[in-house]
Amino acid sequence: MSSATYIRPTDFRTEALRFLGLLRALVARELKSRYRRSVLGPAWAILQPLFYMLIFTFIRSVLNISSEGVPYVIFTYSALVPWTFFANAVTRCGLSVNSNAGLLKKIATQREVFPVASVLTTLVDMLIASVILVGMMIWFRVPVTGALLWLPALVVLVWGIALGCGLGVAAVGTYKRDVVFAMPFLMQFWMLATPIMYPLGRVPGHLRPFYCLNPMVGIIEGFRNVLVNGTPPDPGLLLLSLGGVVVIWLVAWPVFRYMSQYFADAL
Repeated sequence: MSSATYIRPTDFRTEALRFLGLLRALVARELKSRYRRSVLGPAWAILQPLFYMLIFTFIRSVLNISSEGVPYVIFTYSALVPWTFFANAVTRCGLSVNSNAGLLKKIATQREVFPVASVLTTLVDMLIASVILVGMMIWFRVPVTGALLWLPALVVLVWGIALGCGLGVAAVGTYKRDVVFAMPFLMQFWMLATPIMYPLGRVPGHLRPFYCLNPMVGIIEGFRNVLVNGTPPDPGLLLLSLGGVVVIWLVAWPVFRYMSQYFADAL
């Protein structure tokens, strides 16, 4: 029997090493170039959630929005850090294939490497913004509890939904730039449909079952519970979020895999 009928483990290992090598190079290049000509540099990663926090604080003074006994600045900022990561990661994924068109035509690799690199570099911004969050937790004397052990799982979950949505946006955005241009506006609407500026308890009871189908609801509530309230995430909301992430991947990844065959022609 010919050896061609077998899948050689060395082929998979070679492909994996090539993927990881290219991913490392893309992430390094993006991190070096992102703030190269910027006066504020990495401070932009902090300014965006801070800006939203100030706006929400002003709106709260007008509308008297409850923060459930928690200082409002940390109530909103603890939700804005993961949300900003999610929104920016999805938006940057939309241009990840187009911005690497020259590289895509020269080398043969899994096309997922470009959205993955965009999400990983955005994760660095999230870590920078988290420095302010840690400072707030110390300032407001937020107790450190065992609930923080849930934090890695929540980071993986928000990373998963960001990459899942990013794959779909990258696939369609490579052919239709309108999708990329529309993403910032869509993210604004999505943010308003997520308990960032207001608590989940303010959502009317008859609408809450439909509202919680938004997978970011369980993720944001989870971060807030773990970081600010010192309690584990709500298991029901977390399962809904996990189900939403699975559904997004079941749709977005096959679409990306199919459309990626023709990226070179579209570019």
